[in-house]
Order: sequence, then C-alpha cells, then structure tokens
Amino acid sequence: MAERVLCVKVSAPVASFRRPLDHNYQRTLPMPPPTTILGLAGAALGLPDRNLWSVTSPLRAVKVAVWIDEEPGLARDMWTLLKIKGASMTRSPYFRELLFQARYTLLYGGDSAATQELYKAFHDPAFPLSLGREDELVNVLLIEFQEATSGGTLLRGTVVRGDLRRLNVRPVLRPGTRISPPIVERLPLRFEVKDDVRHPTDYQVFTFLPLSLEVEVSGVSTLQCQGRNFVWLNS
Repeated sequence: MAERVLCVKVSAPVASFRRPLDHNYQRTLPMPPPTTILGLAGAALGLPDRNLWSVTSPLRAVKVAVWIDEEPGLARDMWTLLKIKGASMTRSPYFRELLFQARYTLLYGGDSAATQELYKAFHDPAFPLSLGREDELVNVLLIEFQEATSGGTLLRGTVVRGDLRRLNVRPVLRPGTRISPPIVERLPLRFEVKDDVRHPTDYQVFTFLPLSLEVEVSGVSTLQCQGRNFVWLNS
C-alpha cells in the first residue's frame, strides 16, 4: 500500500549533531536525529519550543525519517569556553567534529493535514532553518510529495530504530569498499518544556548506518521512496 510522504532535500555548508554523552571531545552523528528533524519543521512553521513539544503540537502525529544523499566531509575544530566562577575566569578548550557540504533527504509522513502545512511552510519558512546550532543554516533544494511503497531489506546511509547488534542483519560486502562503522546511540524522541527549559524524554535506541555500509535487515518494516529504503523513526 502506497503512503504519501513529504520529501525535503537540504544541503548544509556546515553541520554538527553532538552525541549526547560527549563533553570535551564532541563527536557528531552523521545525520540529524529525530528531534532535530522535527525542530526544523517547527522552525518552518514558526513554532516556539513550548508549542512545538506540547501535546497539542501540530507536529505531534507527524512521522520523520532521513537518509544521506552524499557523503559529507569531516573535520575537527577546537573551541574554548569562558568559565566564570566568582571573580575568576578560566578558558576551557574542547574539540568539536564538523560535517562539511552535507546533503540529506528529510521525510515527513503521517498526518496529511500537517504535512500539507509543512509543504507550504518550507516554501516560506517563518524562522531561519538550521540543522544543529542556530548559525548552521541549511539550503532547501527541493520540496515535493512522493509516494512511498513497501520497502526491501537493504538499508544504507539512514537511521534504524534499535541496536544493530541485536537486530537480524547481514552486511553486504563488496570488494574495494571502505566501510565506516555504524553508530548506536540512545536518543530522545521529544522534549518536555518546563520554565522555558527543554528536558529530553521518550528515549529510544537508534542505529546510524553510514552511506558506505549496506546491510540486509530482516524483521523490520521498511518503506521505499526514490529507490531508497527507510524506516519511520517515531511511529
């Protein structure tokens, strides 16, 4: 059975998605996590955090997914934080990984009325659109509705719910292919906003598959769009 999904292709000159437990050395996820994908949609609609993550949010029933279109460049940058304690000040360095020239396809599905509003909003966003930090703006390359059909078992360059080490998977190895390892992280699916402070909630485990690694996954319900298989991350 076909499903109508909104595909938003974006590029980012610079992007970074900090892994949650990193501090002095902040590694990046290769793709935006579910909350970042929803946050981008909220910015397009002009929703402040309190409205975006409330139980009455227009995005509450919207499903999200993502895949990598092109392998980004990776660099490491050193930053310093100015710490003030009483009358003294100290500088603390930390390293941060950055992705360069990243290109993604973001997918939104589920609530048809909400995705129709998103289609309009991405053409004329209320707030600046960024992935990661506020100054890491994205270019929207394409906004269109597509039909997603029942998918196959081969996945690459996308995010899967669950720990790959506990899923029934088989890597597809080809001669000469340089393979990057997948990343497994426990991440929130949404936030609760109290006193204008966001608190992560509804944690799930996700596996981020690099574009260079194709795996055959059994027992996972997938969809296919534009020749790529994917799964909804918050359904």
